[in-house]
Amino acid sequence: MDNIDFELADKILGYINSGKYSSGQELEADSVPQPDGKEIIGFSSNITFTLNRKQAEEKFREYRLPEDLLEKASAEDDSLIFSQELLETIGLHLIPYLSYGVLNGGMATSYGDVKNNCAFNPELFSCCEKSFHELSMHTNGRPKGITPAYINPDGTPGLDFMELKFRAMLLNIQKSQTLTGRPASDYQYSTFQMSSHKTDAQLSERYSQYRNSPALAPLIRSTGVDVTQMTGRIQPLIPAFTHTEQGFPLSYFRKADGSLYPLPGGHGQNFFVLKDVYKMLLEKGKKFVYLGNVDNIGFTPSPAAQAILALSGEQAGFDFSFKTPVDVKGGILVREKNGRLNCGDIGRAISKDFVRQAEEKGTIPLFNCATGLFNLEYLVNNLDRIIDSLPVRLSNQNKDAGRYSQAEQITWEIIGLLDDFMIFAVEKSKRFISSKLLMENMLTSGLPCCMEYLEKHMDTDFARAAINIGNGLKECLETQYAMRLENGKWMTR
Repeated sequence: MDNIDFELADKILGYINSGKYSSGQELEADSVPQPDGKEIIGFSSNITFTLNRKQAEEKFREYRLPEDLLEKASAEDDSLIFSQELLETIGLHLIPYLSYGVLNGGMATSYGDVKNNCAFNPELFSCCEKSFHELSMHTNGRPKGITPAYINPDGTPGLDFMELKFRAMLLNIQKSQTLTGRPASDYQYSTFQMSSHKTDAQLSERYSQYRNSPALAPLIRSTGVDVTQMTGRIQPLIPAFTHTEQGFPLSYFRKADGSLYPLPGGHGQNFFVLKDVYKMLLEKGKKFVYLGNVDNIGFTPSPAAQAILALSGEQAGFDFSFKTPVDVKGGILVREKNGRLNCGDIGRAISKDFVRQAEEKGTIPLFNCATGLFNLEYLVNNLDRIIDSLPVRLSNQNKDAGRYSQAEQITWEIIGLLDDFMIFAVEKSKRFISSKLLMENMLTSGLPCCMEYLEKHMDTDFARAAINIGNGLKECLETQYAMRLENGKWMTR
């Protein structure tokens, strides 16, 4: 029935009803941390990174980096200071060691759900309802990854989310090849994904079409690397459970027609779904994996971040940006009472009151960009522990299908399980251009109905944040995706 994994579903449901999964328990958050230059690094366009010379030399030997790059770093006592430009160059030398992973299992159900989009901003939705229903035709029944990532100024749909992801990786491979002269064979297995039974077939069919896409075909030919041939695994589906207000023990939720409602069990399941993929990538010589959500246009490979992770020897690095009024679905960085940093989803692992109180005190939380860069050897060696320890969160939903609860493992609570990692405090307009909802996409794309609303509310934080993200989209398409605006359409170049 709809490829439901009943064995897994029964196991999760049993654990929830027995209390083994503290599904309703919030993190014991103590404070909202800020950038300190140590655990939390401000990552901007002029970032520098300082490292002990001996460790830098060891890492250069480990990754076979050109020694002349080491000499370009500024010396200060026993340390070396790496500039932004130098970090970018080192990172491009490391691209052959990288595999870029996309969490790609979701259909565009929540994305195009009328109730969810209306709740985002009821007045904005009222202004744009006609355009919303017209554009939702491009999302209905499709995996989110193959829906338009933006809307062109002339009102036509832009490139798909995955089409952009592939283009970003190809552009980085092309730059790396130009710099290093390394052959196409060194860049194989450069992409992977976690899909679901509902999305996998449609994704594969669409990827085969991408190979002739003007945005990808020339880059595939020039690099000799077909990134659309993704390594991946299919995430099992589990049924939605009954709403917790109906009481425990929970059971399977059924829609009005009596059928079950199958859903993926959260992106955190990637660690066991992709377990053999991570091991295979390590065996193939990969040293790092990026992991991120499909709906973030700002999620592109960052050579500078990869260079910092490689040189530091840390276990992972995660992107966070200062929370804005449009950031309503996701998690924030917190320091727990035990002193450890962690990421807690608002409303599930962290209460909305905790966030509100912090903001009222003038502290802006760092919001999760859902982007992680992992040292692959560490990840593989610790997969079993991560799989067993990652919490399961239960969230109540009220959507077109009805009122139900959904059990999910949240990828980014892995932060609470790690010992040595970095938090990159990034610029939202560069690294976190997210479309959790279709209305967000419309707002960021600057549709006329949205701009009319913003003009009426120009003195609000919401409007200022939306305009800033819209400008970030334009910059990201121009720089990270090498596109240009021509006659009302974003065109590849």
